[in-house]
Amino acid sequence: MTAQEAIALVDHLLQSANKKLKLNDIQSRVILYAWEGYSYQEIADRLLYEADSIKHIGAKLWQTLSQIIGEKVSKQNLQAVLRRYQHSSAPDNCIQDWGEAIDVSYFYNRLQELETLETWISGNSTRAIGIFGLGGIGKTSLSVKLAQQLQSQFEFVIWRSLQQAPPLDAILGDILPILTGSSTAKNYSINALMEQLRQKRCLLIFDNLESILQGGNRSGQYQQGYEDYGLLFARIADEPHQSCLILTGREQPRGFALRSGENSPVRSLQLFGVSPPVCQKILADKGLKATLLQCQNLVNHFGGNPLAIKLAATTIKTIFSGDIDAFLAQGNTVFSDLWDLLDCQFDRLSPLQQQIMYGIAINQERATPANLKAEILPQVSGRQVMEALQALADRSLIFDERSLNYTASTSLMLQPAIAEYVRERLLEK
Repeated sequence: MTAQEAIALVDHLLQSANKKLKLNDIQSRVILYAWEGYSYQEIADRLLYEADSIKHIGAKLWQTLSQIIGEKVSKQNLQAVLRRYQHSSAPDNCIQDWGEAIDVSYFYNRLQELETLETWISGNSTRAIGIFGLGGIGKTSLSVKLAQQLQSQFEFVIWRSLQQAPPLDAILGDILPILTGSSTAKNYSINALMEQLRQKRCLLIFDNLESILQGGNRSGQYQQGYEDYGLLFARIADEPHQSCLILTGREQPRGFALRSGENSPVRSLQLFGVSPPVCQKILADKGLKATLLQCQNLVNHFGGNPLAIKLAATTIKTIFSGDIDAFLAQGNTVFSDLWDLLDCQFDRLSPLQQQIMYGIAINQERATPANLKAEILPQVSGRQVMEALQALADRSLIFDERSLNYTASTSLMLQPAIAEYVRERLLEK
């Protein structure tokens, strides 16, 4: 059991005892550091609290857990008690295959998103879920963490990355022997998989969906030779069964948004950036002490992207000797690692989408759809402009203050780091 799994278990125990009980942020951090063997004083120093306050928070937690579990819990025996509880309550019939799933020992918050996703799945009425957002925003970590927390509800949990763009036949040939318990079967078809999803309760996770989608002007289009994935996803979404498919990606596949809705068996979650307190924890784990104001500035600049913040932390330590203010003051914060991350997304855009990004980055105050059309895209039809804008929105690259309602008076915007990147790239043309 990892520290993050312990946090998830404690949160589950609290809510099972009383729906109003749930771990808050500071309690989660106390459990994390207690699990790793820190003293109350060391925990207080890390969290910028008084030691007595941390000790009081911990004591109340251990007392509540003792009442729920029926065994005395303390800071010293926390690991032993939770591991015994997990072992005694673990299901014997859940078969798990995590493929190339990443380690999520350090999982930053996302408790609200986890709760939302758990609610959708626990009712046994959701057949497909999409988790979408910019690269580095935390989709992969969230999918792994969710699967770990929900494994007891399923007979099978299978996590697979599509990053290397495997053909669907290869995926089916990999998954079906696990579900059937036989490697001699020769029918590795969509029909065979659907039959297994009807007979058994399975949780399938496909990560890095964008790897099988086309770049270019329309988002969500499958690459040539990968259209059968669309057929599989449509059947899982539309046909009755007792399983659930989770997709993560930088954009939704064609037809997914049409099927998803609040009362639908298909749901979508758009993942946004983390808050300043979470940014502060990310920096602390990198050995940097930051004020909430400094974190607010970093969150604003990078859109709260956890990966961008981690990359920035490395640059702050190695180039700026840990001086966060100096890093923020130097202006151009599109350092090499972040440049590479943004390159991957920008290169997937069509020439028209790139031209729109340049136009917005140069003059965001006048970057309305009408102005873009009249001033920099007069030769392009209105339909093409709107299609390109929708694709950029689907890829989480543009936004506006009115939730992307593309009216003539709506000003489109880029995150500051993305705007800097686009302007730098324009200068290099």
